[in-house]
Amino acid sequence: MSRTTFDISASARVLAAQLMDIADAEGEVNESRYDEWLAQVGQVSEEIGHKLQALRAVRARLLSEAGDLTAEAKRVSARAKQRAGEAARVREYMAELLAAHRELHGESKVSTPDGSFVRLNKRTSYEITVMDMDIVSEDYLTRPEPKLNKVAVVAAHKEGWIMDGIDVTEVVNEHVMEGG
Repeated sequence: MSRTTFDISASARVLAAQLMDIADAEGEVNESRYDEWLAQVGQVSEEIGHKLQALRAVRARLLSEAGDLTAEAKRVSARAKQRAGEAARVREYMAELLAAHRELHGESKVSTPDGSFVRLNKRTSYEITVMDMDIVSEDYLTRPEPKLNKVAVVAAHKEGWIMDGIDVTEVVNEHVMEGG
C-alpha cells in the first residue's frame, strides 16, 4: 500500500533531522545506525520518486481534462454568441412591429394576449466632440489619480535607497518545475 504524500514528506523530514544523531558525543559515527539510516533514506527517496511520478500523471490528466473543458467552453461560448445574435435579430423584428403599430395607432405600447406588454422606449444620449482641449475649462475635465511606479520603486529598493512613505517587502515564492 502506498503512503500519502504527507507521510512520505514527514518521513523524509524526520530522516533529515536524524542525520546529526548518528554520531555519538565524541563524534564517532555508529556504522550500523548509519547503514540503517541510509537504507531508510533510500526507501523514502524511492517512495518520493514513485509518488512524484504518480502525481505528474494525475496532473497531466487534469491538465488534459482542463484543455478539453476549455475547448468545450469555447464551443458553448460560440453557441451563446450565436443565440445572443438571434435574440438581437428578434428584438429588431419587435422594434419594427412596434414602429408599425405606432404609425397605425399613434401609441408605442402593445398589450399581448398573455397580459404582458411590449413598448418602444426613447433613450437620449449625447455625442460630444472637443475641438480644442486647451481652451476647455477645468470644471469640465477630470484628471487621473496618481499611480505608483512599482518598477521604479523596486529598482530604487535594489539599489539600497530608502523611500519616505514606502515600505518594500521582498516575497519569495517557490514553484514546481517539471522536466521531461
